[in-house]
Amino acid sequence: MGSLATALAYNGQEVDPIWLMGTSGWAFRITVNEIQCPSAMSVFDWSLLPEAVEQAGHRCAYISRLWWEGELEQERREQAHAEIVKAVERGIPAIAWDIEIPEWGLIVGYNEDHRSYDTLSCSGRTGSMAFAELGNREVKILSVAIPGDPNGRSRQEIVLNSLQAAVRHAEQGEWMDRPQYMDGLAAYELWARTIEPEHNEKAMFDFAGYYAGHYYGARCYARDYLARIADGDTTLGAASAAYGRVAECLRPVWERFSQQKRPDDATLSALAQSIRQAGDAEKEGINLLKSYLIRA
Repeated sequence: MGSLATALAYNGQEVDPIWLMGTSGWAFRITVNEIQCPSAMSVFDWSLLPEAVEQAGHRCAYISRLWWEGELEQERREQAHAEIVKAVERGIPAIAWDIEIPEWGLIVGYNEDHRSYDTLSCSGRTGSMAFAELGNREVKILSVAIPGDPNGRSRQEIVLNSLQAAVRHAEQGEWMDRPQYMDGLAAYELWARTIEPEHNEKAMFDFAGYYAGHYYGARCYARDYLARIADGDTTLGAASAAYGRVAECLRPVWERFSQQKRPDDATLSALAQSIRQAGDAEKEGINLLKSYLIRA
């Protein structure tokens, strides 16, 4: 989402992070691995990526090639390269997987003489990447998304799509590589268990702050997005308040784990309880969204 926001801003569009996170559905998503492996943040159905661009109001050119589609590797890479060149010539960065690290970043230029792309990573560093490395670096998956012309989606359609996505995700209606990973409302219990003293022998506490930062921040966006679209609707207003409680429950988790060291057992138990309380509050919020959608 950071890459999408940067691509839109680069092209002169005013970007509202609350609107972008809310309408895309990413304010409502959560994915947890059984040992808090950071891979959880990218283990989802990547067809959600072009839909996020569409929800931002733009058509999307999307080219991908997954591990099991190896026979399409060269064809898809050539197709992606052609789309990247066309986009850069129009002044539009391409959002691509595995720029500097296994995360999404931007391709902002290219050099035919050196057979390389000019890149901007998720950490904000500029660099270069050989054409041949596209989709062929540390995690050998090709994923390129390029925002295009306005798609004409109405505000009402965008809002309803986002709320439907929130409910679908909460009820595990989106693809997930289970059981090592868990998404939706069920993810909160797995997350709590990863940090409980009796279960955390294998937990990657180096990434505990990474998890907490993602999901505390996302729920702040969910709270603010729902407040914005409520427009006097009491059900959406109550849903915003529920997500406010989710954020408040996750705040101490973020504050403690942002210190980047393992807390004592008593603190871990308390934080696990806070995560479970966040899950309970989110369940309430989802039920309110379902009630709203029934009459929308």
